[in-house]
Amino acid sequence: MPYFIVQCERKTFTKYLVKADNADAVMNACDNWKYLGYVDGDDTAETLVGPFDTQEQASSDVATYVEG
Repeated sequence: MPYFIVQCERKTFTKYLVKADNADAVMNACDNWKYLGYVDGDDTAETLVGPFDTQEQASSDVATYVEG
């Protein structure tokens, strides 16, 4: 049975706490943003790579690169 690699795009929303005089001033207060964390959103697209004859071939393909 052949192997395939599925690559999915995901939205990631980064959240900050911002102290500003009003909503119009929030973007200008970027030096004072406090990082709260992130939330992954829904998948937006996917890519299919393959087929590969073995798991080793699939694992060594450039499509398996991840950053973390």
